[in-house]
Amino acid sequence: MCHFGGKVGGLPLESVAKIMPMAQLAQPPGLPAPLEGILNLAGAAVPVLRLDRLFQLPERCPGLYSMLVLLNRTASGQIALLVDRVSEILPVPIHELLPVAEEDSFNACVVGTVLMRDGSVVHVLSPPRLLLERESQSLAAFRTTEEVRLAGWKPATQ
Repeated sequence: MCHFGGKVGGLPLESVAKIMPMAQLAQPPGLPAPLEGILNLAGAAVPVLRLDRLFQLPERCPGLYSMLVLLNRTASGQIALLVDRVSEILPVPIHELLPVAEEDSFNACVVGTVLMRDGSVVHVLSPPRLLLERESQSLAAFRTTEEVRLAGWKPATQ
């Protein structure tokens, strides 16, 4: 479960590549508000998306325990999500997800909900549906620009 902007959300385990501690991010000029910056991950530029800003929730400054959730690479590239913290990983069989109507969430990004033992509800997010196609294309342009910049820092081969 990921905590962001005072909310709790879940991600399908198969969409998560890695959970990492917060890292230093490049913040080139002109980044859209939902982007915290670009992560240099072994020479690959990975845009870092803030869920609190994306969902217009109260912003929290990244802190000591902020985490990056690196998502598996998709057709539009790889992204990471900046979250306040990751509290646990819960196996939830697909048949236990409560359905959510497509029109009840932005871009149908909530694929279901899970009722927790304490009575709270956790929305399960679909990473490919977090952004509109136009937003994904914009991210790809930022990624390309940053990868060109990073390539300029590689030592010349002899």
